[in-house]
Amino acid sequence: MLAKLKGKNRIRKFRRAAEVLVSKIASCKGVAGIIFIGGLVRGFADKFSDLDIIVFLSKRDERLRRQIYNLGLDEERLSGVEVDLEVHFLDDFKRWRWDEVDRWDFSRAMIVFDPEGDVRKVFDEKLRVSRDFWVRRIAVCAEYLKWYCCPPREDVGTVAEAWTERGDLLAAHYCLNYAVDELLRLLYAINREFLPAPKWRIFYSYGLKWAPEDYKEFVEEATIVKNFSVGEFDRRLRALRKLWVRILPKIEDVTGLTRDQLSKYYVEKILHQTWIPSRH
Repeated sequence: MLAKLKGKNRIRKFRRAAEVLVSKIASCKGVAGIIFIGGLVRGFADKFSDLDIIVFLSKRDERLRRQIYNLGLDEERLSGVEVDLEVHFLDDFKRWRWDEVDRWDFSRAMIVFDPEGDVRKVFDEKLRVSRDFWVRRIAVCAEYLKWYCCPPREDVGTVAEAWTERGDLLAAHYCLNYAVDELLRLLYAINREFLPAPKWRIFYSYGLKWAPEDYKEFVEEATIVKNFSVGEFDRRLRALRKLWVRILPKIEDVTGLTRDQLSKYYVEKILHQTWIPSRH
């Protein structure tokens, strides 16, 4: 279950403005679809939020595009709600290469107007990925975590630990920050969820279907930095490794690959090189 956001929720005001705007835009000939993203979908909007609406036009019509933008500006003035309105030509949008944040946003989008089902068809096509998509992502994250902080054996050094030996504890702690983000990426991939923008990454991880026991407590322990000392580094590193140990069985469960097999997969399928197994 997703954690509850605190603060004054202005969602009712946002929804009223959205309903008025959608009614006006949907009446325009040539509009193929309208979707909501952001706060309207979350059901929470505060003073930091804006009204995120995306409109799709069935054909290229710059006059209609300007008309819709003007409707957004008018509603912003009347309602006092900041409107973030995008207008796309549907054919151009079909060819648009979605980045990670696009995938996450659109996988959660609320389609509020789609009379011909064209928007749903585009979304279904662009959000469809193979099982291998998630295995590749898990393999990459696991390999980077192995290098940075979670080696297969205790006698193997890591990138993060190297910086303590080199005398730059700021760099060492930064490497642990990077490892925390890789763990988040890994958890989203295990859950077959696209990765949200960094500002939402921690928050939405609380609502993932699967997370290791005491996940939030371990993340807090791994993230808190009281000072840039060796002692603080060791404490954070231990928290990351405990979390990693709890995640490992789930990785094998969802991929069908052991730790060594996952490394082999990374080398052969992603780097396209010959796998040379460790002698140890």
